[in-house]
Amino acid sequence: MVPRHTTPSTMKQVIQLFIALIFTNLLSADLPKIAVVDFTSEVHTQLTFGLPNQITEDLVNTGMFDVYERNKLESIMEEQGFQSSGFTDPQSSIALGKLMGIQYIVTGQISDYGQEKKTFSGYNVRSTTVYYRLKAGIRLIDVETGRILFSQSGTAEEKVVQSQNNRHSDTTMDSRLAEIVSSYLVGELAKQDVFNQNDSAAEMATVSIESTPESADVEIDGVFYGNTGTSFEIPVGLNTIQVSLPGYEIW
Repeated sequence: MVPRHTTPSTMKQVIQLFIALIFTNLLSADLPKIAVVDFTSEVHTQLTFGLPNQITEDLVNTGMFDVYERNKLESIMEEQGFQSSGFTDPQSSIALGKLMGIQYIVTGQISDYGQEKKTFSGYNVRSTTVYYRLKAGIRLIDVETGRILFSQSGTAEEKVVQSQNNRHSDTTMDSRLAEIVSSYLVGELAKQDVFNQNDSAAEMATVSIESTPESADVEIDGVFYGNTGTSFEIPVGLNTIQVSLPGYEIW
């Protein structure tokens, strides 16, 4: 552990080593293989590409999935003559899944996207509030059977206030909307049991945590596991780790 008044470089090295060990265990685990295709949309928007990209990134960051790289996916779909978006035909999902060796495909549709402006005038002030909105839904398809295993919609709303002295265009709003919707949809998807329905028990990983000084308390997902310098068996997946010792910074 590192005293509060010193630079915590030693502890940072310990934590980084631990994260690398967890990451290695996750890579070696038999994670569900999943791909995200372009979305369809009832309105014109670049988010038919942007939102799937954000969902792909968020799926990777959960550490729970083996996610197929989207550039490679698009290249294979183009070579094989698959439709670039939508993927509503179950037989196409099965064929693509077998071709790429994946188990699940995420498809989606943007059902609402746009903005609305409201102007206020008074007290020698004129301002305009721009309301942005996005609604999208995803489906999880089992490529072995073509069955839809999960379906969920998510919405996002943001606003920007513009005045005579502060007029600007928020070019990052699409990205912000995509981040909100993706975070919700991926969070809901990650809760599903369909990925482990054939497993009799949760997969476990062995990890070892060291610290200086030794014998610091280790909590994983809010549960006390023991002290540093010991190996632990924890479920494979996302885990929150806290290392603490009185008089030292908590990590």
